[in-house]
Amino acid sequence: MLADLKRRLCSGKNAALSALYGLPGVGKTAIAVELARDREILDYFRDGLLWVGLGINPNLLGLLGRWGTLLGLAPYEMETLTTVAALAKTLSSVIGTRRMLLVIDDAWRIEDALAFQVGGVNCAHLVTTRFPEIALQFAHDGSTVVHELSEDEGMSLLARLAPEVVASKPGEVRSLVGAVGGLPLALTLVGRYLWSHFYKDQPYRLSAALSTLQSIEELLRLTQPASASHTAMPAEAPLSSLQAVINMSDQHVAKQAQDTLRALSIFPSKPNSFPEEAALAVAHTPVETLDTLADAGLLEGSGAGRYTLHQTIADYARLQRTDTLVEERMVSFFTLFLATHATDYNALERETDNILAAFQIAYERKMSEQLLRGVVTFALYLEVRGHYSIAETQLVRARQAALDAADQAGLAFTLLHLGRIAERRGVLNQAEQLYSEGLTVARQSQLRTTLVDLLANLSEVVLNLGEYGRAEQYAQEGLDLARELGDQQRMCVLLKSLAEVIDCHGQFERGDELYREGLALAREIDDREMMCLYLQNIGAKASKRGKHEQAMPYYQEGLSLAREMRHRQRMSALLSNMGMVSTRMQHYAQAEAYCQESLSLARTIGHSVRMGNALQNLGIIERERGNFAQAEAYFQESLDLAREMGHRWLTSETLCEYGEYYLAQNKVEDAFTAFAEAYAVARGFGGQELVARALYGLARIALLKKDFVAARQQAQESLAIFETERHEKVAEVKQLLAALENSM
Repeated sequence: MLADLKRRLCSGKNAALSALYGLPGVGKTAIAVELARDREILDYFRDGLLWVGLGINPNLLGLLGRWGTLLGLAPYEMETLTTVAALAKTLSSVIGTRRMLLVIDDAWRIEDALAFQVGGVNCAHLVTTRFPEIALQFAHDGSTVVHELSEDEGMSLLARLAPEVVASKPGEVRSLVGAVGGLPLALTLVGRYLWSHFYKDQPYRLSAALSTLQSIEELLRLTQPASASHTAMPAEAPLSSLQAVINMSDQHVAKQAQDTLRALSIFPSKPNSFPEEAALAVAHTPVETLDTLADAGLLEGSGAGRYTLHQTIADYARLQRTDTLVEERMVSFFTLFLATHATDYNALERETDNILAAFQIAYERKMSEQLLRGVVTFALYLEVRGHYSIAETQLVRARQAALDAADQAGLAFTLLHLGRIAERRGVLNQAEQLYSEGLTVARQSQLRTTLVDLLANLSEVVLNLGEYGRAEQYAQEGLDLARELGDQQRMCVLLKSLAEVIDCHGQFERGDELYREGLALAREIDDREMMCLYLQNIGAKASKRGKHEQAMPYYQEGLSLAREMRHRQRMSALLSNMGMVSTRMQHYAQAEAYCQESLSLARTIGHSVRMGNALQNLGIIERERGNFAQAEAYFQESLDLAREMGHRWLTSETLCEYGEYYLAQNKVEDAFTAFAEAYAVARGFGGQELVARALYGLARIALLKKDFVAARQQAQESLAIFETERHEKVAEVKQLLAALENSM
């Protein structure tokens, strides 16, 4: 910014006009001072610099007279100049062709700034102001907004002001940078305050100072001596504080605008923004009041129809807010907003911070009905976007609200979604318990649609726990009820659940039929999330049958839909599967890229199952590359996660991959241990595909040990299962059996 300003000021253009505008305390004057001290500026403007600080009620004649004195006008010459216009005209004549920089600091009215535009053709003018309109009127395209500092820039400033404090307490200092929103004046006050309380032999004094600054009131009251060259503050205010600086702008607007500013402080501060319609509803004010606050530099625009409040201005206004109806209007607006935008995830994403602020108010003020209604609507969005911790917090509160209100429908819903969060985190036993509690409530209260949802989710979680019989029972009951209700969306969900169970039972042809029926229904009702799930599962079945090129288009279509929805869990799953297809096709670099992205997404949202899958796949890639140490690290982390979750499918599957890892290194006994455990786990819950994979591994080990009878028996059992699924391993197992025939 300084470099651009220097170029403009030194451009030599006729009466170069520049302006800096921004929030109170953002550093406009500090930048002007820096320019005024710059050696290149001083060399260019060889005839000198004139500085004036205007403020709210400047004595224009007196300030112009001071410039006249500096320019060499005699007192008797100025006595005859009794108007601003006359004195300004004379100053302009005196300056003539001199090359000077004229700084007009802290302009509150355009007329005041223009009165000091007295430079000649070789001069440049720089105005600083809080008001965007004044900057634009004075300098047109030469106006520049001064932004607050970034977190790192704020730390650098504090490191210059209080270096040993920053070195000894970096975490606490960084939090202070965030607390004041990177505002330079605030950071300067904080830095000087901390430095004044830093004593090496008395560390408790610094701790006490840091504790003091946790109070918003104390931050706003911090003071420093006003700059000798800066006359913006009223004469009766010899010290500058954040509160005083902001108060000047606050007092400059009418009471309606002041009340509106206090009301708007209920919204989370910058970088959050809020829509105009929310501002008008919450503040109960006309749109012109927002314009007044924006013109005063107290309210910032943040894109079309949106506004934002800086942290310090919001803190100032919040401390003075007394209208409790503001909170009720905030909750009412966003409860209605959720009801009308339930499936508009882009709109929900924009308003997430505002919605959560409304929930917090509803929770603190015990507005149970509004809290429950809002959370019920918002929970699915939070889950889809992977915000599990936020969702859990809100759902726990909503569950209590439902209990307090004896709202059985709300209670069943919150139990359903708490179960979904637990399931996605891999806490399967907790998920089963929550679903079962919800199921009891739904049956007792005859909540049929919620009952279908609970049956679908309960089927999936007990399937992952390896209880195939119960999984099929729940899925079939749910599907029958969905058909009875004529609910196509829920039918779509249950067809997928039933297909997964049927596949695990080894009834692969029937599973295919259910998948085809479900995908057709998902396309018919345009349920993009279910389309993703079906495309993923159908692609996986094609891949297992060795049709990798056929599988990839299914995955790619699913990934495209998942990215559109920003459904991070589904994106992770599809990327992981695409990684495996690429591995089978020996495109290892691409496979690794897919799986690393999958793992990153899974870690971000804390989805243990997806993490385990991605880690297992990365282990396979490194094993195929011959990087055995890295492969083992991936496999071990995947196995640890699977065991921690009690996820028997993932446990058995990873053990099978571990067995292949050991065989690749001729570690026969270790391979036997891995395959034997994989077989025992899979047999325990009836996972037919994994039983076949483990048996195939054990058959190869038996062959290596010359135990031909055991090898043939295990290979034949494995082949029978693989043939039912039309698995790609069929040809390999047949080759093994042929080799056995030749050996016996």
